[in-house]
Amino acid sequence: MNTLPRLLLAHAAAHPAETALQEKRHGIWQPLSWAQYATRVRDFACGLGTLGVRRGDVVSVLGDNRPEWLISELGAQCLGALVVGIYPSSIGDEIEHVLSLARVRTVIAEDQEQVDKLLALRTRLPELEHIVYYDPRGLEHCRETGLCSFRDVERAGRAHAARHPGWLDQQIQRGQPGDAAIACTTSGTTARPKLALLSHANLLHMGQRLHEVDPLHARCRYVSFLPLAWIGEQMLAVACGLLHGFCLSFP
Repeated sequence: MNTLPRLLLAHAAAHPAETALQEKRHGIWQPLSWAQYATRVRDFACGLGTLGVRRGDVVSVLGDNRPEWLISELGAQCLGALVVGIYPSSIGDEIEHVLSLARVRTVIAEDQEQVDKLLALRTRLPELEHIVYYDPRGLEHCRETGLCSFRDVERAGRAHAARHPGWLDQQIQRGQPGDAAIACTTSGTTARPKLALLSHANLLHMGQRLHEVDPLHARCRYVSFLPLAWIGEQMLAVACGLLHGFCLSFP
């Protein structure tokens, strides 16, 4: 059994030019090849390392389904950290509960709307140190402490990798299938949501069992629209996508 980052690197080595992800912008599909995908994950992982993310930490992602969501998730997992997703429709107390429960120090947020939610909670989240945004519109001139862009983290990661060759590969190889990969929030029907930890092995096992009843292959095209904070989309888009190497589309 493998880990999710190692599966990504295997696809990048086996068919680097094939499209792994595509996002529609202004009506035009913008493709990202497996090689480009792996490179961005490596850059972002090293960048997270410069922010102090270490093995066993929990990184949160708050936003809609976009390539940066998966780059963030796999980048954190490269370091042995795990990811908890927050539904983009979540508001104040809901966000505070998850971030406090998971003791999150770094959040990857999609845009100004999500960043504003986090900034409004800062006094109630003393452990929150870094907010990384991937859509810069409206945030170009914001100078809040600990706020930085996704591209800045990638640039810092490239510089870190140049100074420490081989460091990230060592982190990836330390990963084990039994390591926690994600934390999913429970439904919260009987109490406030709890966190359920799921390992790489768990996700990949579910993906393989699904394949046995509904066969998947590399030529499949999957439209990712269910929230990535939900276990179902993690199994389908992430685990099955990396097991079988099909293209994920973000409309």
